[in-house]
Amino acid sequence: MNDYFTRFSASPASFKKSFAMLVAAWVCHPIFIYSLFLAEAAVEGSDNDIKKMVAVSLSLCFLHFIIKKWARALVVVGNFFIVINDFFYFYVMPHNKISTTLCVAVVLFSIVGTYWLFVKDSRDYFTQVNPKIEPPETPDPSAGPNRPR
Repeated sequence: MNDYFTRFSASPASFKKSFAMLVAAWVCHPIFIYSLFLAEAAVEGSDNDIKKMVAVSLSLCFLHFIIKKWARALVVVGNFFIVINDFFYFYVMPHNKISTTLCVAVVLFSIVGTYWLFVKDSRDYFTQVNPKIEPPETPDPSAGPNRPR
């Protein structure tokens, strides 16, 4: 685990900005959903769903922190669904000033965090930390002493 902290501290500023923005978005997302149901009787039935959203948010945060190539793609897809989900709830549910502010925060933090994730320094850092493994060259079967008889 110490290796992850070392890699994170050695990461470029754009990656750190992305991480900070996305963590803020992932923290605000379940709070936004809870704020919509706070005054409703449906909050009792939505506790499990909110806990699932917290688990997904924490998972995305951890996967983004361990700096894996596939994790970056998963974070982008997760952000897309979080933004769509929040827009849907914002459109369908009656909202107040707190939920409006939280929705705007989630959407802006997700978009800006994803942008910083695709800045050249961050992209290069992901490929540097996770280099593409080239398959070993296979010798031509018709050449040399290993030719089938």
